[in-house]
Amino acid sequence: MTSGERERKLVLGWGVSGQEAAGTLMPEVVFARAATDPEAVAVECGDAVVSYGELVAAADRWGRLLASRGAGAESRVAVVLERSVELVEVLLGCWRAGAAFVPVDPGHPAARVGWLLEDCGPVVVVCSAATAMLVPEGLAGRRVVADDPAVVAELGGMPAGGPGARLAPGQAAYVMYTSGSTGQPKGVVVPHAGLGPLAAAQAGHFRVRRGSRVLAFASPGFDASVAELCVALASGAALVVAGREQMPPRAPLAAAVARLGITHVTVPPAVLAAEEELPPVLETLVVAGEACPEGVAARWSAGRRMINAYGPTEATVCVSMSGPLAGTGEVPVGRPAAGRRVMVLDRFLRPVPPGVAGELYVAGAGVARGYAGRPGLTAERFVACPREAGGRMYRTGDLAKWSADGQLVFAGRADGQVKIRGFRVEPGEVAAALGRLPGVGQAVVAAREDRPGDRRLAGYVVPAGDAGLDGEALRGELGRLLPEFMVPASVTVLERLPVTVNGKVDYAALPAPDFASAGGSRRPAGEAEELLCGLFAELLGLEAGSVGAEDSFFTLGGDSIMSMQLAARARRAGLGLSPQDVFEKETPAGLAVVAQAGEVSGGAEWGEPTGEVPVTPVMLMLSGAGGLESLGGRFCQWVVLEVPPGLDAGVLAV
Repeated sequence: MTSGERERKLVLGWGVSGQEAAGTLMPEVVFARAATDPEAVAVECGDAVVSYGELVAAADRWGRLLASRGAGAESRVAVVLERSVELVEVLLGCWRAGAAFVPVDPGHPAARVGWLLEDCGPVVVVCSAATAMLVPEGLAGRRVVADDPAVVAELGGMPAGGPGARLAPGQAAYVMYTSGSTGQPKGVVVPHAGLGPLAAAQAGHFRVRRGSRVLAFASPGFDASVAELCVALASGAALVVAGREQMPPRAPLAAAVARLGITHVTVPPAVLAAEEELPPVLETLVVAGEACPEGVAARWSAGRRMINAYGPTEATVCVSMSGPLAGTGEVPVGRPAAGRRVMVLDRFLRPVPPGVAGELYVAGAGVARGYAGRPGLTAERFVACPREAGGRMYRTGDLAKWSADGQLVFAGRADGQVKIRGFRVEPGEVAAALGRLPGVGQAVVAAREDRPGDRRLAGYVVPAGDAGLDGEALRGELGRLLPEFMVPASVTVLERLPVTVNGKVDYAALPAPDFASAGGSRRPAGEAEELLCGLFAELLGLEAGSVGAEDSFFTLGGDSIMSMQLAARARRAGLGLSPQDVFEKETPAGLAVVAQAGEVSGGAEWGEPTGEVPVTPVMLMLSGAGGLESLGGRFCQWVVLEVPPGLDAGVLAV
């Protein structure tokens, strides 16, 4: 055997998981768990706590109700609900009816939500009274308002129990929409086959078990939310659902982890940039959704189990997982998960040697069926697998290489697709939306990283005829059409787009966005404004002194993640601000008023002492078998408090 043949055999062996794919389907796992441990906490959201037995009974009732409305095998049920226990019940109810669910984030712009609902062709749209107005008029007859008294009464009359619909591994489990290069989102049809193996693999690798508390961090319209649900419920753990206002970027992740006693969480690495520390109750930190920088691994792997996971929506959320990160050296995305096969191939579909970058292909149980209603695009991305007779593989478009010890290392993209704060974005979709705005003749969007580690979208437009365009006004219009993470940090108006000798857009020649040009407001007055103007400039990479007191943080290029970083730096400098304050006030002048008044959003008003409070999950977990008395003198927890005038050590001692 030649050295080339040995290398080929070696890398092909690395690409096959050592774990067999479990044959049990995910819904069966959940219902079996409820039969053996019905009293364990399954889902928690605020004051609502639901056991496994109660969850399955509710799912049974929803399954019967949805079936009575026409839901069944290969039909789709769109779900437009806020984060809640009921959201989980409805999703499981879809599976109980045999249907695939289509989760739609109600926080997205109404125009986008309406388009998704019409495109997916649902037989039923489950919404609430608060989200009902997002359902297009043409689908009003298919609407089921979950909190409508008539629907609540109908559910109450439905019997629980029974076998439910029979499911097959190849049957559609859900349809998840992702950004599309054609200018519109595309729906990925994911079958049941990959969910069971995924849940089993992640539960073991992340060490999720009965008593664990898994945070439902991801947006309902993002496929990581399905993984969170599956890994928690397959393990007998509790899925902890927090309201949007309690989660980043509205509030620090550390606060949610401490308050809710979270033991396991999965977040994009960018979220950690705004955190100062994570409570010791957090046992496993998983980063996913975008490349993990070495500095992030070094900062957050100390003292906890930290895993780097990788996977596109088209491969059922997760393809590979690293071992516990050591915090030094290149950060791998690990080895294939159970049932997955990965191949790093050259342009002739030949395996590449270790250390050489190639395009990553995925085969096995996790491969999706394709894109709903888009056969051409499906044929382009889902191709025949040369190493499995009759098999298919997904062409990810990601570049990767094998490390010397057989782990995958992410190496960028083979096309124009980018990741922004963990979300997959096709610049072509954003450019198409920008080009449809009135007065725009030409539009392109590029991902720029003018400062290392600070990747942002930048838009460029050429007016149609004599139309007068304002970049910031165009950003505002896009904010009504696209999710916040897809809105460019800047839109620059040009006389013409630079082109290459071949007549194509010369992206390398596009000018760097001039965020400071949006400024020009009055100079800061007072220490707080001066400090905040400096923090704006420092965080956004602008020249010192270029930010005025009335300049908007978001107009200057800030985003939701940066708002968390700004609030954290302001607190370290002595100004009590929250990310919510940044969203509401935006300018140094507005934030200075809030900070000086001590009105941190979400803070409690001063009043009478509360007296005894209930024992928190964090206290119970830390105490263990020793009881609450064992906590004395061993642990401490810090919080930021606004101190009213006249409060001193003597008053506190009383």
